[in-house]
Amino acid sequence: MKKSLLCMFLIFAACFSMTGCSSGKPADERPESITLRIATPPIGLGSVPGVGEAEISEMMEVAAERFSAQYTAFDVNFEINRYNYTDEKEQLLDKIGTEDAADIFYAGSWNTSAWAEQGWIVPLDDIIDDGLRSDISETLWRQNSYKGHVYVLPYQQLHNTLAVNKKMMEEAGLEEFIPEQDTIAHWSTEDFNTVFAELKESITDETTYVFMMYALNDQGDSHIMTLLQAMGGSLYDENGNFAVNTPEGIAALTWLKSLDEQGYVPENAENIEFVDVINLFYNGQMAICMSNLTNLWDYRDRGMEVFPVNFPSLDGRGYVVATTNGFCVFDNGDTKKVQAAKDFVRYIYTDEELMKYTLGTLPVNQSVMDKYEDEIWMLKAYSENSPNLTTIVRLDNLNWQGVRDVFYLNIQDLLKGTKSPEEVAKAIDETCNAALEQGRPK
Repeated sequence: MKKSLLCMFLIFAACFSMTGCSSGKPADERPESITLRIATPPIGLGSVPGVGEAEISEMMEVAAERFSAQYTAFDVNFEINRYNYTDEKEQLLDKIGTEDAADIFYAGSWNTSAWAEQGWIVPLDDIIDDGLRSDISETLWRQNSYKGHVYVLPYQQLHNTLAVNKKMMEEAGLEEFIPEQDTIAHWSTEDFNTVFAELKESITDETTYVFMMYALNDQGDSHIMTLLQAMGGSLYDENGNFAVNTPEGIAALTWLKSLDEQGYVPENAENIEFVDVINLFYNGQMAICMSNLTNLWDYRDRGMEVFPVNFPSLDGRGYVVATTNGFCVFDNGDTKKVQAAKDFVRYIYTDEELMKYTLGTLPVNQSVMDKYEDEIWMLKAYSENSPNLTTIVRLDNLNWQGVRDVFYLNIQDLLKGTKSPEEVAKAIDETCNAALEQGRPK
């Protein structure tokens, strides 16, 4: 009897010392263990309420822990690789097809459409239900779609508008154009002309300017593209090709050149780069310059009185340009990893704590905007401005860098006067569309 009791005790003790017995499940019923690799550059999320300054990699760490705690299909381990922007090829693309390949990528990249064309990333339509679809602007869905499928699930966004120095407006007697506190102004193209003229007349310092202009390189080129819609034209035609060589496009280029001729912009702006005009604005040497919510927070912290205004349009509603970052899922030939990666991405949008990380910039989800619009400065204003969203960089532009390489050269020709607006309009369409064509599958 004593021997039997001793045997039972030893078996019981052994069971507690072995992992297999402690689970209470047969080995074949336990979730399969897989590892998901996440790759992301250091994309900032701004100042997140309750967290402080944060990057997307920090949100991913929190998301990985919260997801794993409730996920039962697989026992998921996460590896998060934060790399510098300049190392994207080495850290992301060169690893495709290897054991170290990323399964999830947080995209701020213009190359995702090319990756979709190569079959490297998978469509995400199957994790987008009606509720999520209706909660995000169709403009943003189109921006992140390629050939009718969503390849990037947008998470955060920035709205690019213009910023205006309020003090300089008041000194010019332009109070009627200043909007109510914590709102966004909407000026027609003709309103801009009036404001420009009055500001120019009031400025006495030769090193202070009315409006931004630059063309030294490709930095900030999308903001110049937005200005090409000021006379009612569209940057693209229905096939996604550049369509600046139209009466409206030529009129916009003529208008831009007139800003130079009237001395509203820095002299020899073709030799100035985007960062130069940003610095002029910060120094109080420029009245109107490009901005987004992150910039507005910075201006506010510095004690600058600044208000946003949409880019000009004929109807006075103006344009606000959205840029988004979001999630891609790579297809590394393992269907289980693809499914787990999709489940992880979709889970993020169901977790309120994880969605709060979008509040340091701008959420893409209208429900999140609505919930926090009274708590976050300017969130309500940007939410109400969403109907004026437009897109400059499209996911179906497979060779966007090629476009950037040639676009600014055409603006240089315009500012230098070596080509007329008509010639520049024709050249923009020819050179930019040639770049787009080069990237399209043959």
